[in-house]
Amino acid sequence: MNNFARVCIAFVLALLPVLGVQGVASAHAVVISTSPAGWAVLGSSPTEVSLTFSEPVELGLATVRMLGPAGDTITTAAPAHAGGRPEVLVVPVPRALSDGTYTVNWQVTSADTHPVHGAFVFSVGQPSTSAALPAPAQAHTEADRFVTLSYGLARWLSFAGLALLAGAAFFVVWCQAGAVAGRRVRLLMSSGWWSLLVATVLVLLLYGPYATGRSLTAAADLSLVANTASTRLGVAMLARLLLLGLVGVALLRFLRRAGDSEATDLQRRRRGVAVLAATCVLALTWSAASHSAAGDLAGLALMTDAAHLTAMAVWLGGLVVVGAVVRSADALAMRVAVPRFSQVALASVLVLVATGVFQSWRLVGTPSALVGTSYGRVLLGKVAVAAVLLVLGALARRWVQHHYGFPVVSPSDRRRAARGPGHHQVRRFGAVVAAEAAIAGLVLGLTAVLVGTSSAAAELAAEKQQAEVAQPVPGEPVIADFDTGGAAGRGKIAVVVAPGASGGNEVHLAVLDERGSPRDVAEVGATLSHPERSPAPLVVTLRYSGLPGHYISDALSLPVSGRWEMSLKIRTSDVDEAIVHVSVGIP
Repeated sequence: MNNFARVCIAFVLALLPVLGVQGVASAHAVVISTSPAGWAVLGSSPTEVSLTFSEPVELGLATVRMLGPAGDTITTAAPAHAGGRPEVLVVPVPRALSDGTYTVNWQVTSADTHPVHGAFVFSVGQPSTSAALPAPAQAHTEADRFVTLSYGLARWLSFAGLALLAGAAFFVVWCQAGAVAGRRVRLLMSSGWWSLLVATVLVLLLYGPYATGRSLTAAADLSLVANTASTRLGVAMLARLLLLGLVGVALLRFLRRAGDSEATDLQRRRRGVAVLAATCVLALTWSAASHSAAGDLAGLALMTDAAHLTAMAVWLGGLVVVGAVVRSADALAMRVAVPRFSQVALASVLVLVATGVFQSWRLVGTPSALVGTSYGRVLLGKVAVAAVLLVLGALARRWVQHHYGFPVVSPSDRRRAARGPGHHQVRRFGAVVAAEAAIAGLVLGLTAVLVGTSSAAAELAAEKQQAEVAQPVPGEPVIADFDTGGAAGRGKIAVVVAPGASGGNEVHLAVLDERGSPRDVAEVGATLSHPERSPAPLVVTLRYSGLPGHYISDALSLPVSGRWEMSLKIRTSDVDEAIVHVSVGIP
């Protein structure tokens, strides 16, 4: 197998370990408040429902669905931004609502293109005593595994296409002695352009199903594609397609050029700047739909991220090109091209380090977040893999210096330069380059994962909010997962003790499947105990409400305040059973 095939196969196979860690990103935008407030009881029907987020959210794929006390859908107008405030989402309520409890399910995309979803409830007049409880964590159906995998593959393919296209083009105009690309380099440039084009179309089609939790068939839904096109990511993809059209025209003209004359230094600089500028503009279509587009110092972050992607593409794509052109028969051509690329690789590494430090400071913030968040751990993995790449790059650079860095002054030097390194030496160098290309593919994969992972600062903020919500609040639901281990044994159980005060209380308990829909089970039981004041657990007598998965106890008396521990038994079959423990706060 020759170097060209080895490098290309290694570059592609490096994708495989990364696909297994693709997942739906954690939400970046966080709901600060809702109107009506969650679990509020209103004296009259509201005229609108609004949600205020911690950062701007987009309308393209935004949905707000209101369910009535009987589970019926309340028709509402399309969501809009209130008063020109992009962080506030408002939905007018078209008619007066009757008394009862209403559930609001919502889904939007944040400024960095991450999907955000949730739910809250409010009541008009009096709460519905027989309404099934909502499960905010299950109000949105997550994208299925195949959609997530396909979307992750499309993102990786877009990075790989950019690297091949930019790396090959810059190698030809800056590193080669001649002005014409060889057959292999032409193939890499064309492959990069087509890969980037296909990946961009796939991202545009798959983002809608990925963000809204729909199946792969929804990619053919023209209305969903149109809604995606109105989002920040959709606009970026359309801009990328337009830029690719212009780049394609320039690429065709470049590949049809004749002649193989040595380019002057001025021509090399002009062509090199042109390729870098075009790559940087293309890179902005990633940056504009990523973490760099949101938060503080967004303008500087966009430029830094574009420079980071440009340096990465020129370096990593150039590695593949070097592997394609390294042949012992081309001693004179290699003596010019390989040392020049070695200098390009060094400059790219310096740019990557400088921009990477800035991005890490902005998106991670603290050293503890490097190991305490998903983004930080993936970033550490990328740094570790990049460190291995740097070691191999240093070895390759030493090889280049040894074989091409010597001055040509004597006749023996000229003979050595004309002869070049031996066939076996070139093969060993090609093996190192192939290893670098494989690791480069892995780096691109981890970069794709980082783009789809919530920043460390956002993850810590979400965990803080979740920890605050997890504290038992009187009158609000407590939600826990269960797994009985049998067929369809996973689900959630939601409990509300109202009014959540010492004395007489009602208990509402809802059993839900993995998608958040109410489900009936073979048996549900509950007991309450106080760690200090209750000598024995209190049995909670539950009765079936008549609605699927909903159980009620209206004869519960709690003698003392404090934190009570509720033990819930869920049995889904004759033999499949699980015990879940939750805390209930009684002031």
